[in-house]
Amino acid sequence: MSMLLAGSLLAACSSTESVITEFAQQRWDAMISGNLPQAYEYYTDAFKATTPLDVFKHKANGVGLWSKAQVKQVQCEASGKRCQVAVDVTVSMKMRGLSKPVDTSDVVNETWVKDGWFSDWRYVKQ
Repeated sequence: MSMLLAGSLLAACSSTESVITEFAQQRWDAMISGNLPQAYEYYTDAFKATTPLDVFKHKANGVGLWSKAQVKQVQCEASGKRCQVAVDVTVSMKMRGLSKPVDTSDVVNETWVKDGWFSDWRYVKQ
């Protein structure tokens, strides 16, 4: 019986990780395309309560510089309510004297949380 329970928990983790991978990718895709209202929907209610959409749009740095993002890894805590996401983000920067932009990539670490049993996963702005 404990093997069945362990298998169910692993399946739930795998399912959670795939959902968060999808949400994180969708948020980054929206940010890259400049669709800030769509990206804003992935933030926590607490963030949205203190940062109206207009303020968010004004403070969003990187729009026009980000050229791609790819979710690389999702690791969830045992509680199933908090996950860490590693995203490989590429920035294209125009450099003086070069005809083409220079691409540089780095890993961005994100935290995603689930507040209630039926709530959606949300990105925590750090």
